[in-house]
Amino acid sequence: MPDFLKDYFTDLSEGLFSTLNTPDAYFNKIALTTIAIVIAALLYLALKKLITRNEADFKKRLKSQKVLKSSIMVLAILFVLFIWIQAINALILIALLIGVFLAFMVRGLTTNITAYFVIKYWKYFEISNRIEINGIIGDVIDITPINVKLLEVRGGLSSDANTGRVIKLPNSIIFDESLEIVGGKNSFVWHELQYVLSFDSDWQAAEKLITEAGETYFEEQVLHQLKKNIRHLSEEQEALRPVFSVDTNDAGIVLTLRYLVDYQHATRVKTELQRKVLPQLTDHANIEFAILEVKVFRG
Repeated sequence: MPDFLKDYFTDLSEGLFSTLNTPDAYFNKIALTTIAIVIAALLYLALKKLITRNEADFKKRLKSQKVLKSSIMVLAILFVLFIWIQAINALILIALLIGVFLAFMVRGLTTNITAYFVIKYWKYFEISNRIEINGIIGDVIDITPINVKLLEVRGGLSSDANTGRVIKLPNSIIFDESLEIVGGKNSFVWHELQYVLSFDSDWQAAEKLITEAGETYFEEQVLHQLKKNIRHLSEEQEALRPVFSVDTNDAGIVLTLRYLVDYQHATRVKTELQRKVLPQLTDHANIEFAILEVKVFRG
């Protein structure tokens, strides 16, 4: 610690101890402190009542009351400092506290601005990209020097639809959390359709119906978009086609279709595939969906 700060705090401590060793001054300062606290409390209650009476909007009223409480607390603390410490010492102490606060704020601001340039000029992600960070999924709608604004996706919904909520995240979060990005050069992701049939169902017929629906979707909606993004598509086309798999569990035979979809249209595409596949499965005489039975035993 610099010598001038050591001298300042030494003089400050000596001043406080000398005050405590002077009973009259000590009791006077206690009385003034008590009066200041009482006045501050009464002033807060009176102004809070005034705000409650004149502000009908709950959010604005709550915000105004918080600002009022913080302001009165700061004023009361400053007044008490002037009571117990010499005026010049109080001003120096206040200046030091403000300096520490500003240094902390500037540090956070600097980190956010640095992260902003990383995002913008290193193409970390761009507007319209979908990102997942710290368990939050959303489409990027704005990037400012301070924060990133996301239009939340899913958030408790079963589909990949926007919830309508806008989430603000500090830019510096990219330095602290892992980040998954969708929608850069390639906006396609893998999704799945899954059906569980009874064990006596004709699962081969179901496989044919599901595979045909997947292949038709791939040829009509995916292939021409992939040609725009992938130069040597012929070499990769087979790996990008829908994949069908069969498995079993306690309920029945599990049929899964894995397919590529543009993340911005995932819910619409899934609904279209379901509308095409479900009627064919339900109309087939040898295909039945599995029914999960729950047995309850009473002792």
